[in-house]
Amino acid sequence: MRLLFLATVVKEHHEATVGIDLANQLRSAGVESHFIVDTYNEQQVRAAGYAHTIVSPTMDAGILDVLRGVVGEFRPDAIVLSDYVAHWVAFTYAYRTDPWCVEEFGLPVIPLDLYELANTDFELEILGRPVRADDRILSMPAHLRPVPVARPEPAPGDGQALPYRLSRTIGPAPAAERERIRGPLGLSDDERLLVVPTMDWQRIIAAKGDRITRELGSRVPELIAGYLGKLPERTHFLLLGPEWEAFRRLPPERTHLVPSYSPAEHDNWVRSADGVMAFHLPSPALERSVFADVPGLYAVNGIEVAPGAGRTVLTDALGGVSGQVAEWLDAFPLPLPEFHLWPLRWNSIYRPLYAGNPFADAVAHAEILDEPSVVGRLEELLYDTAAQDRLATARDGYRRQIDALPDTVEVFSEAARRSGLSDLS
Repeated sequence: MRLLFLATVVKEHHEATVGIDLANQLRSAGVESHFIVDTYNEQQVRAAGYAHTIVSPTMDAGILDVLRGVVGEFRPDAIVLSDYVAHWVAFTYAYRTDPWCVEEFGLPVIPLDLYELANTDFELEILGRPVRADDRILSMPAHLRPVPVARPEPAPGDGQALPYRLSRTIGPAPAAERERIRGPLGLSDDERLLVVPTMDWQRIIAAKGDRITRELGSRVPELIAGYLGKLPERTHFLLLGPEWEAFRRLPPERTHLVPSYSPAEHDNWVRSADGVMAFHLPSPALERSVFADVPGLYAVNGIEVAPGAGRTVLTDALGGVSGQVAEWLDAFPLPLPEFHLWPLRWNSIYRPLYAGNPFADAVAHAEILDEPSVVGRLEELLYDTAAQDRLATARDGYRRQIDALPDTVEVFSEAARRSGLSDLS
């Protein structure tokens, strides 16, 4: 069988990473794969050893001609959307092209559903404008759901969903490997390393979005920097991704900036860390931390605050408000929205995804406006043996659920059968 993977989202590794992971697992069954990816992901697919074609939003609708050429030459049996939502967003907004132009080839289209979309209202937000993603996935015969982050068991009545496990290409770093990776940072034996990743697309969105997106983009790192600065002085910060002005206030001797990195380098940093923090979802670093057996925390905002009402709202919701947060809210010039995909919102997609999801039990969570909770839980991740043991037990239980899933080749074979393909040969 030949599969054509579409992973055209701009300035983001995660979509291509998930697609490559699936292609790697299907190699053992003799499946050949070809990738169409953004320029940003060329090194990634090249390193994985896959034939690929590079595209760029400068092509606009010309991407369809590229698709026609690849389909004519590679002759795939099916098209795989590495992320259904990312495909719809990239084609609609970056390429200004009908996402379903892929149907002109008469091939089965198999989507990867990273968000359990059947449980959502498909409401997104693009640069401050609410939009509704196309719900065509609901009429597709099979949805592949990578675990993590999707649930190992689909919700009742969600019969098109086929959960499959991401491969364990990352695991805990042996002592020698951990020392090799951490060595250049100059950490002593009693110091701790906290990895805090952001991504290039977040920098772009923070600069180009509407006013609320720009405000979130510039001001949330200020809040995070304040929290990080209150951690014990034995804490080092590894900031993966673009540099944010607010992070310059952190102690320079303990702050390490890595603005550009490959997915493999990202995984090495995660597996050699003492903790991972994310203030956006989904976070590839948190996904990988589960397999690397490294404790993680996500802090997002589930509390909407009107201007001037922060102290009252947070006292009602959290029992109080810290001085730093009160000052930060007083300076925020707009209503503060709930947000899960900082600096975007995407609340109606992520809120149901994490509710009752065992992944959410395998990592710690704190409301981003709850300073004592964020700082306290980060300290626990890094320094509290009892808390570390509790999270390690939760991660182990979650990994056991993932391991209990059928072999990925078997799951994909079922998706192919439902899509009208007989077998993988």
